[in-house]
Amino acid sequence: LVRRRLFVVARARVAVERVAVGRVAVERTLRCASLRSRTTCETAQMRRAFAGDPSAQRACAIAALDVTRANGSSTVTRCYAEYPMKYLTPKRGIDGDCDCAWAYAVNMGGGLVSGDASGTTIRVDDGCALVLATQGTQKVYKHNKRRWDECEKADEGVGRSGVGETTSALYASVGDGGLLALLPDPTQLFSGAVFRQTQTIDIHENGSCVCVDWITAGRVGYGNERWAFERADVRTRVMANDDPVVIEATRLEASSRDSLHANVSLALRMGAVNVFASLIIVGSRVQDLAKSCGDWACASATRHMAQGGASWVRASPDALTQTDPRSTLFVTASDLPLPYPGVVLRFFAADSESVLDVLRKLLAPLASQLGAPPYDERGGS
Repeated sequence: LVRRRLFVVARARVAVERVAVGRVAVERTLRCASLRSRTTCETAQMRRAFAGDPSAQRACAIAALDVTRANGSSTVTRCYAEYPMKYLTPKRGIDGDCDCAWAYAVNMGGGLVSGDASGTTIRVDDGCALVLATQGTQKVYKHNKRRWDECEKADEGVGRSGVGETTSALYASVGDGGLLALLPDPTQLFSGAVFRQTQTIDIHENGSCVCVDWITAGRVGYGNERWAFERADVRTRVMANDDPVVIEATRLEASSRDSLHANVSLALRMGAVNVFASLIIVGSRVQDLAKSCGDWACASATRHMAQGGASWVRASPDALTQTDPRSTLFVTASDLPLPYPGVVLRFFAADSESVLDVLRKLLAPLASQLGAPPYDERGGS
């Protein structure tokens, strides 16, 4: 009788274990199906955002980052990248209680050459936060003139997506209560480079984003290679509920379309400016930050206007010194209309260190949400 009871208990335990294993398998299958469904949906949204732009679509397919809630905190649950991209996801936050994931984009080739397409697709889940930074300046080398001319002679639809243009693209979706902070180092364009960057950030009506984007004049200390690239076309769009919140676009070309300045080089047209940067702050989680940055920009503009405004821009770069108060930077600000609180700041500076110092100062309040001060590893204390 005892043996029979033990046999019955053993069979019952085996049955329970089989049920548990089956339940785990079902849950795993459902999670995989949900992930595939979300991935398919994100791919469709990305293609819709970059409709008619195959180069951007191809660039966004190179890498992917997903941040979801795991074990009660924001965690990178998907990290995929193809050459030349690679992502590092360290535990960057110095505050262990801060709910934010960090990722660093690394270019394995040391820069982008003619025809390269580099980009990523990002998803930040509801209530999560992600910081995407870089390990150093993104370099864009000169384009292949011969192959570019061949593309120009080709069919219009094929030539523009060919090998001549260097493309960088990003598509990101931010969920309810989520936060995405794009904090890259500046892009440095070498002589003869042809560069196009397009970014689309879809945020929930309660989502937030902080986006920094800046371009330098190139290798200023190397001969006469200042603003010597062929073309730079940079565009950032922030969307909410399929409505455009911010469309920030900058286009710099070596040859002016203005007949009065057709023979004036880009370096002369840019004057003493060596850095152009923009800072976009949108969303409820960064509403106080947007207000403080806007107030600082207004005070800074007022102070600079008392010192001659942006007249230093037209001066010769050699005429300005590092101790000249005019040679720091000039900033403008544009408030965003409700219901999406935010601000857009634009910086014109004679050196990148001035912009970096200001960004470090303005974005310091984000440390409580990100776990570490932005750009603090770039020489900050």
